Amino acid sequence: MQRVRVAVHAKDAVTRWGIAGYLRLRPEIQVLAEHALAQADVVLVAADGARLTAELQCVAQRTSACVVLITDHLRAHDLPRAIDHRVVAVLPRAGITCESLVSAVLAAHEGRAELPADLALSCLAERELDMLRLFAEGWTTAEVAKKLSYSERTVKSVVQNVLTRFQLRNRTHAVAFAIRAGAI
Repeated sequence: MQRVRVAVHAKDAVTRWGIAGYLRLRPEIQVLAEHALAQADVVLVAADGARLTAELQCVAQRTSACVVLITDHLRAHDLPRAIDHRVVAVLPRAGITCESLVSAVLAAHEGRAELPADLALSCLAERELDMLRLFAEGWTTAEVAKKLSYSERTVKSVVQNVLTRFQLRNRTHAVAFAIRAGAI
């Protein structure tokens, strides 16, 4: 079994050592030193407040790994920026458990996004939701384009933007994501 390489980024040493200490007990995870962010498969970032965006930007400049964010202060309008910095999961600091942490790391490594439903929904535009609803009903790209008065190219572009933003694999995965999030 190949172990998931994880780096922990937190400003305070207690948080960083606490998270890393627990993860070191897990056989499926290899904890890297923070200076080895570039080699990580997943980076755990524990940050809050005004420094949140700066911390995510700092991590994004040092690695191309996906990010699991641990915070209690992510607002809906901050989510697109977080996603731009490769955040694929958000865990509330107050409600985090060791198992939810490991689950989020493994899901991120497998390419699955685990964003809070209320935040994820706020990032989907109405036309994105309309398209996903129609795809969920089995409509083709051409049928969706005709129904919504868009070109097929526009429909494909909108779907591709959703796939990229939420790190989804295909249109079916996007529909499943929207259903699980309660959007459709």
